[in-house]
Parts: sequence; structure tokens; C-alpha cells
Amino acid sequence: MPYTLRDSPFFRMRNRKKLAALLNVSETALENICARDDLYARCWKHKREKDRWLQTPPGPDVAAHYRPIDIPDAGLKALQSRIADLLARVSPPEWLFSPVKGRSYVDNAARHRGNRAFWLLDIADYFPSCTANSVAHFFRRKLECSPDVTAIMVHLTTWQQCLPQGSPCSPILAYFANLDLWKEIEEAVTQAGLVHSVYADDITISGPIVRKEVIWTIKRAVHKHGLRIKAEKELSLIDRPADITGVIVDGDRVKLPNRQLKRLFELRGERQRAKSAVLKKLLDNQISGRLAQKRQVEQA
Repeated sequence: MPYTLRDSPFFRMRNRKKLAALLNVSETALENICARDDLYARCWKHKREKDRWLQTPPGPDVAAHYRPIDIPDAGLKALQSRIADLLARVSPPEWLFSPVKGRSYVDNAARHRGNRAFWLLDIADYFPSCTANSVAHFFRRKLECSPDVTAIMVHLTTWQQCLPQGSPCSPILAYFANLDLWKEIEEAVTQAGLVHSVYADDITISGPIVRKEVIWTIKRAVHKHGLRIKAEKELSLIDRPADITGVIVDGDRVKLPNRQLKRLFELRGERQRAKSAVLKKLLDNQISGRLAQKRQVEQA
């Protein structure tokens, strides 16, 4: 059952023993994890190919295609998953789509149907820019935890003074650690009579017309809170279809991008030419997944 932030079991948590019980771990085990500084293993993940990983740093010729991922050990990951689950039970605002259970990238795009002007923004280095100080501020000031409980939560959820890419609670904490920023953005958008949505580090603003003054206010707020906008990803559109989190919004319709439809067509051709039963099954699975994606978008 969803609840408010003040109803969270973390609210005014001031006892280590109760915190351990809440996280389903013994007090001794919690203390042992808090005493360790070897809780992560770093590897590198390809930005486009999901199953392509490196165990050693990529060379300078391919480094731009990889991002570092810090993988928590099993014990810490279990605690982080528990933290993420508890925080995810806090009722999300209507404009937040990721990380929110039951809301998808398709829902995020569909929120902007019927608008003619769009402005797309992307926060650069989102997790690395969410500092341990901002996480501490959330637990200490927003949830009113005691200083020692706050210190424990910061140790459990951050690494090298920021949110690690491989932690299951980093996505939800990136949202909560920036509550003041999201409030300022919401106020700016509402006052301008616009619609906005947030999907992880993607911010989309839409309406009859999106004025530069509103975007400047949002950028100023982002900068004030220690984040920055990725200039190469910023895009302003009017009376044109918009690609919002991989879904095309065109007037009152949402549809797959042409590149996705083209890939579906190519996969069907590969399936017809395939000789191996193993390859046929692999292609059937890919085609089935893309058809399900197509139906999800068309039914939004």
C-alpha cells in the first residue's frame, strides 16, 4: 500500500537495532558491512549492447562506448534492494515515471499526447552527480533520521561520495536526493501552464508553446542543485513528432520510431532465411519481444 514520505518506516528512524530489523539483517551483520570498504567490484558495460561487459578498463579507442558499473557484493545488494523496495512504496507524483513500478517509458511519452511543442532535457552523469551529501540531506532533513542512522544509510547507498551505477537503490535515491530540485521544476512548469515528466535523467516539457524563459528557469534550478544539462541531448520541437524515451508522440498518437519498425522487418527477413533451429528460435524470441513492444505502444 503506497504511503507518504512521513509514513515511511525510515521516518524519524533513530535506533540502529530497529534499522537492522527493518532491513532484515542482524545488528552484527549491519555493523560488519558498515565497517567494510571493499563492498564493490568495478566492471565496464557497453552503452548499447546489453550483454557486453569488460572486467578491465576499456582502451582509449573504445572508452566512449562503455560506462563504469560498480557491482555491490551479495550482502550489500540485498540491503540495497530492501531499501529500494521500502522507498518505492512512497506515493510518486503523477509526473514521475522512472523509477516507478507499474509505469513505463510508454506511459512517460503518452503523457505528452495532444501537445504541439516539446522541449527535451537530459541530466548529465546523473548518478555520479548525486552526492553523498545530497543523500545525507534526504535522510537527515527529509526523513529526520538520527545522525548515526543517516551515516549508516549513506554508507549503505553511496560509494566514492556518490550513488553507484550498479546499486538497486540508486535510481529511487537519485529522485529522493533531489526532491527540492523536482519541486522547483514542478512549480515552474505549473505556473507556465505546461506538462512535464521525468524518466530517470530525462526531463520532457510540453504544451501549446514552451517558452525559453521556462527552460532557463529549469536549467538554473538544475545547476543550483549541483547537476548539469547534457547540451548535446537538448532538443526543442514544435509541430513535429517528438521522440520521447524511445516512443514517437505525433499529435494524439504514440507509435514506435521508424528504426524500430525497420529492425522488426529485418528480423522477419532473417527468420525466413535462417537454417538453424537454434537461430530460428532466437529470432522468434526477438520478433515476439518487438511485437509485444509494438502492441504496448499502440495500446497506450
